[in-house]
Amino acid sequence: MYLVPEDNVSSRRDLDAPDALDTLDRCYRLLASARPSRTPLSASSNKATPPLVLGRFLKKPVFDAIKRRITKLDHDLFDVIWPAVKKIPDNKNIVQTVEEDFPGGITAPDYYVYDVFHEFLIPLLKDLHNINVNTDIPIHPQSDFKQSLKISSESVVEVNIDPNDEFVLSGTIECSRNLNGFELPLNLKVGKLETIERILTKILMHEDFVKLSQQTNPESEQKGGSYYTLNEVLEKPSEISAQLASSGLLIALCDRDEIDDYMRLHGKHWPYGRGVFVSEDKTIAIWINVHDHIRVLVSTSVDAPGEIGLPFTKLSFIMRYLHAKLDFVWHEKLGHLSSRPTFLGAGIRFSLIINFPGLSKDPENMKHLCAMRGLQYRETLSPDIARISNYQCLSITETNCFNDFITASSNLLHLENDLSMQNSAHIATMLTNIFRRKRSSLADLDSPEKREKQ
Repeated sequence: MYLVPEDNVSSRRDLDAPDALDTLDRCYRLLASARPSRTPLSASSNKATPPLVLGRFLKKPVFDAIKRRITKLDHDLFDVIWPAVKKIPDNKNIVQTVEEDFPGGITAPDYYVYDVFHEFLIPLLKDLHNINVNTDIPIHPQSDFKQSLKISSESVVEVNIDPNDEFVLSGTIECSRNLNGFELPLNLKVGKLETIERILTKILMHEDFVKLSQQTNPESEQKGGSYYTLNEVLEKPSEISAQLASSGLLIALCDRDEIDDYMRLHGKHWPYGRGVFVSEDKTIAIWINVHDHIRVLVSTSVDAPGEIGLPFTKLSFIMRYLHAKLDFVWHEKLGHLSSRPTFLGAGIRFSLIINFPGLSKDPENMKHLCAMRGLQYRETLSPDIARISNYQCLSITETNCFNDFITASSNLLHLENDLSMQNSAHIATMLTNIFRRKRSSLADLDSPEKREKQ
């Protein structure tokens, strides 16, 4: 029997379906063939792709040890790695959507995969969160959002990393949580989906939450918000979908016509029992039962896109309110559990869309600069514009995530600003000097050759 140490999370039986085992063997061969022959790539490497990253951690001894395991909800290893190995339509927008939903090429169909496949997932999780793979994951600190709801002028954080509005085009902050006592939305039946939707909408539409919204944004005349079912969001055309998209609050949603295995992506009852609460000023969207039970998104102001402190203040008070009302799933070391492994721990993600006219002239080294500062770099349709976000939210608090992101992104903007102040004759020389000073990638630092020299 291929059981796990804590067998209350497995199905207590082996995967013995020949077709499923054959599929896993083919997936392993695919990942093994993608594995680089020399220096292994970390998730933050500028040349990393999901198959390359997974190939680094799914070695043959690990694969043989876990390939027959099944979680107590009957999910096997393929259910975890399918985003990295599934052939999807050759469309850049669809590929980006899948990568946005499942960064790293893996997903958690249930909470139990983190224990059942721990030999594979724990080292990978460390890498995805820029944690040294050779160290143990410490006990995750308690959430900063478990604090008093009392609001004062000292509670408001004002941080504008682009006060002259030169480079930052827009920004969003997302925080996800899952309710204790319920499985992930992927596995829920209609009744449970309805129960969660009812619990959350009752809280969000309550007058106390309306008052909280007014206090956190006193300059606005908004009076709460509205709730829309996911059917209303997905219908074409959809006015609310367009409004959310323009505010940067429309999360990545894959069309069931574009990916044939949509049940593995969203669950068989999709889109029933899902929806989104939208604030009146369209700066806050709280998604319900879309991959996680709660996904709170707050956008920066159109007039001051670099002002990320105020959105963080809004998010903080919303999350404190929700923490006071609800009990969330918690793991001693992995913190708040999520269907998206990159949202474990604090479950928070900061994202900025930034114009880098100078640094983008050398995109490969630009990715190195971001990786060395703990930032994920994603290209957009424009060569000068990129999305940067934090890698790590595991083993640190939400406030630490915020402070680290502010420091790293401000550093990049200072470099870009320095370039913009030079005349064209000096830009090439300055770029060369900046990139000459860059450190090796995290993958290089973790390679056996580097460790032998240190």
